[in-house]
Amino acid sequence: VKSVINLLFAAYTGDVSALRRFALSGMDMEQRDYDSRTALHVAAAEGHVDVVKFLLEACKVNPFPKDRWNNTPMDEALHFGHHDVFKILQEYQVQYTPSEDNNDGKENRTVHKNLDGLL
Repeated sequence: VKSVINLLFAAYTGDVSALRRFALSGMDMEQRDYDSRTALHVAAAEGHVDVVKFLLEACKVNPFPKDRWNNTPMDEALHFGHHDVFKILQEYQVQYTPSEDNNDGKENRTVHKNLDGLL
């Protein structure tokens, strides 16, 4: 429970450094809170372009998770008037391909490779 709070707080405050540390430590960057909201939902609602880009590009999170109200991060960005974030999410959704569950750790290696490029 504490890790999801820390993750969402970092997304809320726009703390990319904390998010990078969490990702490098192997934290699940797609954790959800009690409303089924992800860090991407929170970052999109707050308009944090750098956080949204980090989660999408480095962590390869799902760009269209739905919360308990069926809202996606794109819905949040649009609702709060963050058109730059909306556009990033829209562009990324075209590129997104869901990962398979039995990828034998390849996804984790990819995340670390992507993160290394951002250090």
